[in-house]
Amino acid sequence: WLKSGSKSPKRFGEGGVFDRMDLKDIPDRWKKLNVENPPYKYFPNRSRKQTTVYAWIGIAAFTAFGWFLFQMVEKYTDSKQDMWKEYARTHMTFQQASMNRNQQDAFREIMMKARRQRLGLPPEAPGSVEIRDPNEP
Repeated sequence: WLKSGSKSPKRFGEGGVFDRMDLKDIPDRWKKLNVENPPYKYFPNRSRKQTTVYAWIGIAAFTAFGWFLFQMVEKYTDSKQDMWKEYARTHMTFQQASMNRNQQDAFREIMMKARRQRLGLPPEAPGSVEIRDPNEP
């Protein structure tokens, strides 16, 4: 990108655009700042109090929307949960139910092993060292 015989490109501080700038040329916008009516990009004529009120209204509105959405989803899933429970009870074979139970037991065992590891305990709970006579009641 350089032609043969040309000088190397100018670096910062070697007569570029930035050398011509002086601090007195930069306008001091902080002196013009009105604290009660700052220069906002959107809705520029609002005051700080209006901004605070709009922010709280927005927080309340989004919270209410989220709560109503949660209530609708909760209501819908409660009815579906009962339907699926009844459907599973009437349409699931014994083999499918036992596979489901085995999977739940395996997950429970994995979670208990992870919990014991997190607590710094040995992987298996220690067994009892008492000797019991199976014929004794």
